Amino acid sequence: MTINDHLMTDTSSPLTDRWFYALVAVGVFLNATGLFPPVMELDGALYACIAKQMAQTGDFVNLYAVGTDWLDKPHFPFWVIALSYRIFGINTFSYKFPALLFFLGSVVYTYQFTRLTYSKLTAQVASLVLLTAFHGVLSNSDVRAEPYLMPLIIGPVYHFYRVFGGDRYAISSRYGISEGNLHLLAGSLLTGCALMTKGVFVLIPIGAGLVLHWLLTGHWHELLKLRWYAAIVLSFAFTLPEIYCLYQQFDLHPEKVIFGETGVSGIRFFFWDSQFGRFFNTGPIKGEGDKFFFVHTLLWAFIPWSLPYTSALASG
Repeated sequence: MTINDHLMTDTSSPLTDRWFYALVAVGVFLNATGLFPPVMELDGALYACIAKQMAQTGDFVNLYAVGTDWLDKPHFPFWVIALSYRIFGINTFSYKFPALLFFLGSVVYTYQFTRLTYSKLTAQVASLVLLTAFHGVLSNSDVRAEPYLMPLIIGPVYHFYRVFGGDRYAISSRYGISEGNLHLLAGSLLTGCALMTKGVFVLIPIGAGLVLHWLLTGHWHELLKLRWYAAIVLSFAFTLPEIYCLYQQFDLHPEKVIFGETGVSGIRFFFWDSQFGRFFNTGPIKGEGDKFFFVHTLLWAFIPWSLPYTSALASG
């Protein structure tokens, strides 16, 4: 069954548009309440200051914290915040507003993606759950990377699934190229932005669901199609601004002392130490680790939907 066939056979009873949009408005208001309280310590204030220096100096290449070179997170959120500062001035609203827009974009993408394979009611519930889950609301007050990362993960999943779903043969009258290629390009662009937000591990949530779906539904031959390898190449091509900035700030200056050492490569940190190094606890940034981190984090982050989630998981 194609995507369009599924949509035509949707016989569930969705919420009326009036109720749905009213609940969405309540959810948007709930998240917007975080726009004006002071920026939280420690990470939120640190990120705000890094973007502030970027906006004031016009230097969008180097990241500095407390007057020193800063190599921890990639550039993309700081670019967005710095541009917001340039438009709205340097204040709390300017710091948080773009994050709220990105978060709301993830809600829209969640609705659209769910609508591809499930009923309208399921899409409505999924978007309302995301809109009201505690961690999302908290993230729009304590703004860090999460609100930016959310649409940059579900967005590529949506666009790549559209390619897989058969839209690649439709022709866009506006651009003169197939819609499938447009979706492939959009998915790759968003994946590149996700890489410039969190690092290479974002490829796991973006790609794992698609690959598992192909394997479980007998579409394993998708793994042999060149378009997915083109998407990988394009995704890393869109990451080149990050690579350039890291090279300019760190790899060209091995004399800089970073993490108490000289000769630190920003590119190596981006591709290995910031992700694999933390996962294996072998990089310059170490922690004690918690084997049950994702278990208890999911329980509190998903409030008030933690009990329905665990019940559905157990029954499914």
